[in-house]
Amino acid sequence: MRVLTQIGGLMKAQDFINQLRSHGKYCFTVSDAEKALGLSKIATLNALKRLKPAIASPARGFYLIVPPEYQVLGCLPADMFIQDLIEYLELPYYVGFLSAAQYYGAAHQKPQRFQIVTSRNRRPIKCGRVYIEFIANKNIAQSATKKFNTSTGVISIATPETLAIDLVTAVQRAAGINNVATVLTELAESINSKTLIERAKASSEMFWVQRLGYLFDQLSLDELSNALFEVIKEKKLHWVKLVPESSYKVLARNSKWKIIINTEVEPDE
Repeated sequence: MRVLTQIGGLMKAQDFINQLRSHGKYCFTVSDAEKALGLSKIATLNALKRLKPAIASPARGFYLIVPPEYQVLGCLPADMFIQDLIEYLELPYYVGFLSAAQYYGAAHQKPQRFQIVTSRNRRPIKCGRVYIEFIANKNIAQSATKKFNTSTGVISIATPETLAIDLVTAVQRAAGINNVATVLTELAESINSKTLIERAKASSEMFWVQRLGYLFDQLSLDELSNALFEVIKEKKLHWVKLVPESSYKVLARNSKWKIIINTEVEPDE
């Protein structure tokens, strides 16, 4: 009798995910499955467990339907489910850093981590071979985003201006200052100088303006550099390290941007 019950539960679970797929849905919660299957939570979890590798769970109580073409990943690509996952976690977010750079053709290679900016620190999520990194930004409400279409819906991506600011704010999240310079070179055509000026004027912190302006100078991006310099030229600025980490030896100082140059900048060709 128990075996028949288990088989019946498995068939119901398979029917459930087939029905979701037929409606173009790849995500569901354990509560959704309980209601659909008419089983207890424990029985539902057991039925779902037997469907692996056709399903995966990146967060407790949240499930993904993984078609055969993605089962080698052990998960769906992050951009196919991140919107649903973030709504489930009830967090504000946008795709940032090197993951966002991909959407503007500014990443030389696909990053190994899918980088999400949100309001507070959170442990990373590993789902099969997919790794999601969460980066806290207390000012996320002021960070402009742009909607991009994916195969499963719409996701929020940092605007080019937000991306540029984030890159120089947390250099270590972008594989170092040389990679930041490389991304900025590729991103420059997408950055609106007027929007950048507005962000700089509205900001209470100037360290990112100084770093970004200095890098624009080094990369010969004169229009963007001149736009930022107009904002800070009359301000009394504190000296700021080019790279926040203090382990670098000071090489020089740039008086225009009040930048302590503590490493060489060598963007990739």
